Amino acid sequence: MARIRPARNDGSSKDDGGENTPPPPPARARRGKGGASKNAPQAPRPKPAPQRAKAGSVTKEVQDKRSSSRFISDVMAELRKVQWPTRAQLIQSTAVVILVVAIVTIYLDIVDNIVGRIVHAIF
Repeated sequence: MARIRPARNDGSSKDDGGENTPPPPPARARRGKGGASKNAPQAPRPKPAPQRAKAGSVTKEVQDKRSSSRFISDVMAELRKVQWPTRAQLIQSTAVVILVVAIVTIYLDIVDNIVGRIVHAIF
């Protein structure tokens, strides 16, 4: 793709096409691993408070029972959303599967007989 240049502002004859570009911002001072600067004192980081169990919280066993019953109810909800095939579609799909299996069976039987005869003739 072609790059589109911005219009020239002042018509100067710089090497960069006459564009006026602002000077780059001044470089920032690098920070050390500790943060602000080497001479500044550092405050210790506060430690997170330990998590305590809430009064009246649900036990692990009850949570497991709820999750399994919730899973079952979610499965039931998803099965209600399924668009089940009609009887005619089911019969047609079953016939296609049986026909394909019969064709593949006949093909493999023919190939097996040919390869068997070839192997029997060699040995």
